[in-house]
Amino acid sequence: MTGKSNVTTQTRSSISARRRHSLRQYFAIDGGSGAHLLAALGGYSPYLRPVASPRHADLLIIVAPISQKLVPAIVEIAQALPQPAHVLLIHEPTGELAGSSEVTIVDSKTLFRDVRSITTSLAEEVFQAISDTAPWAELALKDSTVQDTETIQLPSKQEQEMATELVVLSLGPIQPFTAGPLRIFLICDGEQVLSAQVESGYAQRGISRAMMQTGWQQSLNLARSLDPLAPIAGQLAYVRAIEQIQNWQPSPPMVVLREAALALERARNQLWWLVRFMRLLADVQLGDRAYQLATSFETSLTQLWHLQPATWILPQWQGKIECNEPAIVQLKQLADAVEAFNTAIKRNRWFALRTRGIGVLPTLLLKDSDISDAVLQENELGKGDVLSRLVNCTLRAVTDLRNTANMLSNNVSPVAHTENWTLPGGEAQVTVAGLRGQIGLHLNSDGGEKPAHVEWQSLSASLLSLLPEILAGQKLADAEIILASLNLAMAEADG
Repeated sequence: MTGKSNVTTQTRSSISARRRHSLRQYFAIDGGSGAHLLAALGGYSPYLRPVASPRHADLLIIVAPISQKLVPAIVEIAQALPQPAHVLLIHEPTGELAGSSEVTIVDSKTLFRDVRSITTSLAEEVFQAISDTAPWAELALKDSTVQDTETIQLPSKQEQEMATELVVLSLGPIQPFTAGPLRIFLICDGEQVLSAQVESGYAQRGISRAMMQTGWQQSLNLARSLDPLAPIAGQLAYVRAIEQIQNWQPSPPMVVLREAALALERARNQLWWLVRFMRLLADVQLGDRAYQLATSFETSLTQLWHLQPATWILPQWQGKIECNEPAIVQLKQLADAVEAFNTAIKRNRWFALRTRGIGVLPTLLLKDSDISDAVLQENELGKGDVLSRLVNCTLRAVTDLRNTANMLSNNVSPVAHTENWTLPGGEAQVTVAGLRGQIGLHLNSDGGEKPAHVEWQSLSASLLSLLPEILAGQKLADAEIILASLNLAMAEADG
């Protein structure tokens, strides 16, 4: 009896395990903050498989926040899922945008009758939520109003010996080519793009207006939300502006620590962008290597600080910051691995044929558009095409990793100084070296309890305005790759 009982128990256990880890095919919607999470989830488990069409999915994953403008696209995708299907809503770990009257963020309860929701930024926790054996509510939409179809004005065609029909192709707003939603209408003559029209605003959250409605300290979380993929850049720009109005200078050791945290954030964004780009090109070998580099970096980053940068990048704050020496060594090793990956990219003949000579950013065009000097210098290092951007991005990650490891190895903790949120009247103009170039912030104080004027300037918004000229004349098959190579963050562009 005992033997049979064990066999029965093992059989039931194996059946339960198979049910718990049955294959789930999902389609993901990123509201502007989930690019890294979805990239990590795409290679996390063989039991989870992302699909390119909602018609092949049994699970819809939505990463909040979701703007009102994005609702019709979500409804259309949800209706395309074969039944039965389920919905998993992933909230941001911090509710920075909650409570702002200027932000039109949609509550999922207005879209779906029932939905499973979690708050996380970790692929492991998402997988656990999906694997949970608790009953799932089937996808059920509430009545929603869909916006009218966009009307596109086609350019006039010249007389030709053999006339062809112009075709309008819509990319987005849900798409893998940018971090966040964006719609681009491509007007094509056969395989050639004649012109492009850009429709943005799907990730609009009104960050500047929201900051002017709340206190100085509460606005810090909103500054972090400017680009959810690079919260330290927004936070550091805001803190520097406050300190400039306060006429206070941080000590050199604190400046080094801040720059180290910023450089690590840039490297993190660069590595996860490489993962998304390689998957777009369907290069399995390079995609797997990029994924290993990104996940290795995440492991090192979690072990590096005893206090996370978000807790100590504050106005006038200074104190002892300890770093894990083994994690610093891992950063140096990771820099070598990323450099080897860069060499593999440059030696890959197929990759060069696919990316060389397309999507060129003319230097004069960048200068006329007030693009930052960092982007101009990088563009002049190569031919300004997709391949050059990819190689330069990988080299920047190597530089950031090595410089950070050296800075943290030689840095001395600054003298303690508590944070100060009291501001006199004044004005500040600061820039921070973000992933795509300089992020600018113009901040005004009238001596009150909240900012009098806030104006952000982001490189994603500047590059977005160049898309029609960059894409015109390109091949249709190359348009997606060109768009992805710019690494646009739509939350940052829409603001």
